[in-house]
Formats: sequence, structure tokens, C-alpha cells
Amino acid sequence: MSENTGSKMFFSFLTGAAIGAGLALLFAPQSGKETRKQIKDFSGKISGEIKDEVEKIGEKAKGFIEGAKETFSKKSRI
Repeated sequence: MSENTGSKMFFSFLTGAAIGAGLALLFAPQSGKETRKQIKDFSGKISGEIKDEVEKIGEKAKGFIEGAKETFSKKSRI
């Protein structure tokens, strides 16, 4: 599986999870205060996961760029 496909699947999963959680919260029999707390907790968790994934993707991109620079440098010496 390519990195691009993995990233797309991850973000699709997060989108589906967010939609499902939002619908569950809307239809749950609880007070507005409890619902707002759950939304805040969930959004904090998801934002942390997204931040981690973006950092991983950034590191992979840096590695790819460095590899491309090395390859270009070697090719230009020939």
C-alpha cells in the first residue's frame, strides 16, 4: 500500500469517526452541558491524532526530498 493511499484511508476513517460521533452525540439522551463536554473531549483527542499524523507525513516528506536531492546531485555529477 502506498503512503498516499494510507494517508487517504486514515483521513477517511477520521472523517467517518467524526461524523458518527457527532450523530451519536446529537441523538444521545443527555444534557447539553454533558454533550458539549463530550464534543470538547473528542475534538481534543482527534486534533492530537491529526497533529501526530501530519508530523509523520512531514517527516516522510523531508526524507523524500532529501533522497531526491541526493539522487539529483549524483545524476548531475555524471
